[in-house]
Amino acid sequence: MQRLKLFTLTAIIATMLVACKSSPEGDEAKTTDAKEVETATAGVTMNINTIESKLEWIGTKVTSHHNGTVNIKSGQLMAKGNELTGGYFVIDMPTLISVKDDPQSNSKLTGHLKSPDFFDVEKYPEAKFEITSVKPFSGSVVDENTVGQEEINEYKVTDPNVIVNGNLTIKDVTKNIEFPAKVNITGNGATALAKFNINRKDWGVNYTGAPDNLVRDEIWFGVSIAANK
Repeated sequence: MQRLKLFTLTAIIATMLVACKSSPEGDEAKTTDAKEVETATAGVTMNINTIESKLEWIGTKVTSHHNGTVNIKSGQLMAKGNELTGGYFVIDMPTLISVKDDPQSNSKLTGHLKSPDFFDVEKYPEAKFEITSVKPFSGSVVDENTVGQEEINEYKVTDPNVIVNGNLTIKDVTKNIEFPAKVNITGNGATALAKFNINRKDWGVNYTGAPDNLVRDEIWFGVSIAANK
């Protein structure tokens, strides 16, 4: 019985370690060179509600992971009828924080993330995402009875209705990314939800970490936008 308990505990710990080591299973954003922004079809312009909107992030290392938030500073969405046609938002990089650990550890990591090793927020206080095109989603959605549904819901948009392309600028490096999103246009405004991974090195964020605790290249972003007419 004792050996069985030991085996069970070992299996649980191993499972937890594997979960920590892996990057979140979000959709991989397709990354290409920056694209020209298409002129949005005439319609309604909505200001992003920066209080209700949020951007969450997760970064992983060989032995653990960290997560946190960064504020959206400003932005707009454009729509014609029930269709999203354009928009942008500005990310307030000095508000980037880590929230996973104790206050002292969070403060230390937050300071490191803001340093030149990572996002160098003193030199680059803003990042920006600007939509270049929007098209209907034509892929398959995740079945609600899929095994591991709770984790999938956490890291992926399981019922997207559009594919968004946009230019993401970080540290003055601009790349175009493509990802699925769920957009809802109403009489009062709009909401948009996207969850995806990017490779930070595409934007010149190249810090590798200690040899025995390497920082993975992927960063997961969860973006929730609310806009008012």
